[in-house]
Amino acid sequence: MSQTNLWLEEKRKEWQADFLGLAQDVAPPCQQTELRWTHVAGNTSDHYKTIRLRIGKGIAGEVWRTGREQRATEIQSDSQNLLNYPIARLEQLDMTIGIPIMKNGIIRAVLLLGYRHPIDSAMADVTAVYAALPGLAALLEEEEHKDG
Repeated sequence: MSQTNLWLEEKRKEWQADFLGLAQDVAPPCQQTELRWTHVAGNTSDHYKTIRLRIGKGIAGEVWRTGREQRATEIQSDSQNLLNYPIARLEQLDMTIGIPIMKNGIIRAVLLLGYRHPIDSAMADVTAVYAALPGLAALLEEEEHKDG
């Protein structure tokens, strides 16, 4: 298991999320961006591996396009959201928070917190998540240097 996967599993428990995922651009340089869920924790199956998103599509694609946090609630009761958010459909997520991971002003990845049941809004306080992002960004950079 990669250091990133271990980090996600640890933080998923700490933040009491049901699902934690990381979407990254897997397209070769000079090709259109293709976002994939590269690391996940708390998943119910491996179906997330089949999801391919473009910028502006899906939760990760919206975060990638805007560079801003995106939240979706009551996803399971909204058929349009289920169509638009394949990760929520496959993992039965009812609430999600997508957060961009930036480096030098450029989005490097999207971190998704997912909850299968409605949660107290106090739990949706993502201050601790933002505080942990530099550590995740450093891990991603380490992995990138090992792979490339």
